[in-house]
Amino acid sequence: MTRHTFLRLLADGAPALAYEDALRAALAAPGADGEALREEYRLALRLRDRFDAQQAAHTAQRARHASERALLASATELAEAAGGVDTVLASVVTRARRLLDCDLAYLSLNDAARPETHVRVMAGATTGDWRGVRIPFGTGIGGRVAESAAPLATPDYFHDERLDHDAAVDGSARAERQVAILGVPLMHRGDVTGVLYASNRSAGAFPPEAVLLLASFAAPAAAAIARARSSDEWEQALQEARGAHTALEERARATARELAAHDHGMDLVLRGGGLREVVDGARSFLGGHLAVVDERGTPLAWTDGTSEDRLHSMIRAAGPPHADAARGTGTDGCRVTALGTDEGPLGALVWAPAGDTTAADLRLLERTAAVAALLRRFARNLAAAEARVRGDLLDDLLSGSARAGAALDARARRLGHRPHEPHAVLVAHVPARRLPPLTAATAELAAARGGLATVRDGLAVLTLPSTDAASTGRQLAGALSLRLGTPVTVGAAGPVADPADLPDAYREALACARALLRLDRAGESATVRDLGYTGLLLGDTTTADGFVDRTLGPLLRHDAQRATELLTTLETYFATGRSPARSADLLHVHPNTVTQRLDRVRRLLALDWSDPDRTLDLQLALRLHRVLRPAPRHAAGEAPDRAPGLRRSPAD
Repeated sequence: MTRHTFLRLLADGAPALAYEDALRAALAAPGADGEALREEYRLALRLRDRFDAQQAAHTAQRARHASERALLASATELAEAAGGVDTVLASVVTRARRLLDCDLAYLSLNDAARPETHVRVMAGATTGDWRGVRIPFGTGIGGRVAESAAPLATPDYFHDERLDHDAAVDGSARAERQVAILGVPLMHRGDVTGVLYASNRSAGAFPPEAVLLLASFAAPAAAAIARARSSDEWEQALQEARGAHTALEERARATARELAAHDHGMDLVLRGGGLREVVDGARSFLGGHLAVVDERGTPLAWTDGTSEDRLHSMIRAAGPPHADAARGTGTDGCRVTALGTDEGPLGALVWAPAGDTTAADLRLLERTAAVAALLRRFARNLAAAEARVRGDLLDDLLSGSARAGAALDARARRLGHRPHEPHAVLVAHVPARRLPPLTAATAELAAARGGLATVRDGLAVLTLPSTDAASTGRQLAGALSLRLGTPVTVGAAGPVADPADLPDAYREALACARALLRLDRAGESATVRDLGYTGLLLGDTTTADGFVDRTLGPLLRHDAQRATELLTTLETYFATGRSPARSADLLHVHPNTVTQRLDRVRRLLALDWSDPDRTLDLQLALRLHRVLRPAPRHAAGEAPDRAPGLRRSPAD
């Protein structure tokens, strides 16, 4: 054996046992120099150890260079990373786990208000128990690092007597099966902002190189987190600024809208606009549907396109208004604002919004309600003044004033009243305590229909354009009773087309109203014709002539104009016990002629032969007619009021 043998072993990287085998073989050879061989053996082992040390140093250097390159790459990636704090935190723990090749990496941030560090993110976790864990300062690895600002590691967390434990922290560590834990501080501008951790699920100390590597990575990680926080803060500040700017713009728009609504409202008030203009103008600012109702819930004005069902729901939403109710929510999402004045409630403004409402919307609604209340008050005051003027005119007409004639006609024309057209004269009665609302209602109704109204002796008196006093009286009684919620009794007369006839018509209507009250027929309406002979008896100014004319007038005029004998036929018919045959004998005509004449009577008088009250009125009127207008004497056996031998055709 020669020294070349040991050189070959060195070159081959043979183990130490191979050197010993080579030495024994060489010593066993004849003539071997044992001392020289042993020296060669020792020299070869020293060279081998030196080569191994150099190789290990080279390997360690390569590993260190690789770690440094990985650290640099991770730091560069963090420096270039974009996103919010949560994105950066996730990136930090992912890179830390890759750098240290550990089972878990996680990060906690210190609480500025409390001595705690809060676990925010974890890479490699198998459960969610770590979420929300807060580590008190001085407790465990994280609490110690956050408090001391120095790295700390443990090869076995649960058996390390240096550490103080916390139940929540330990519970999270057990759930993730953590054993070895390393923590390094995250420092920014000299302050600890959090802790970066590496952890393994098996026991074992972290080498100094790992501690140094994680601590080195913590510096750029802390800087990246600070930048992300600053970016988030700037973004939040920017969003707040944008929000404030948007709020200012909205406030400016709301202010401009309120100013426009104010100008519109003042224009309506100054030029005396109508409620329809109020709701239409408000709709342009508020949208949706709007309506104004009076204190009785009657709709006065509403926006175009409001369906009948929608209008009814808005009226229901209004309910009973209250002057002190600034705003409220009715049914179906409607907003209701009372039209209140110092004189009491005048109704309500109802808004059915198309969407959500704002405080600015409600202010506009209140402003609109104030304008509507002013217009309602102006209209009511104007109506009251006009009602007084119209009432004075009617008083003069009913009194037969000496100023009648051209002067009264001129006054009537100025008021838009036409006294020479047919008018019904009506007298309305309610209990005394209900007279004020009756007065207001009749004045409003008369003005709306081109009539006149006043109050006399505790009774409301009206003249209304009409050709049918009886029908007008019934309509008036029904409408007023419904509006006032109490029976309203109405006496009617007319129609009259000559102002000079108004006093007599008024007295007749007054007599009818009093007759109805004496007959306990409150809440009804009647003319003298409706009351018949009762009206003649109870109406204190009704004359017999008038009764005869109202009852038999059409018949008398027909006989006078056409030279017929219808009145005589009717009188004979009643005188014979309503027998057409006997009447025909007395009148010397065929029974068919009597039947035809009676049918003509029925049509002229709108007569129902089966109505006992009406037939009684006819008989009474016939008797009065004979008394007031006696006919020439007739021969015995002839019909009354008939010349002997006079014949009429069936056409009579």
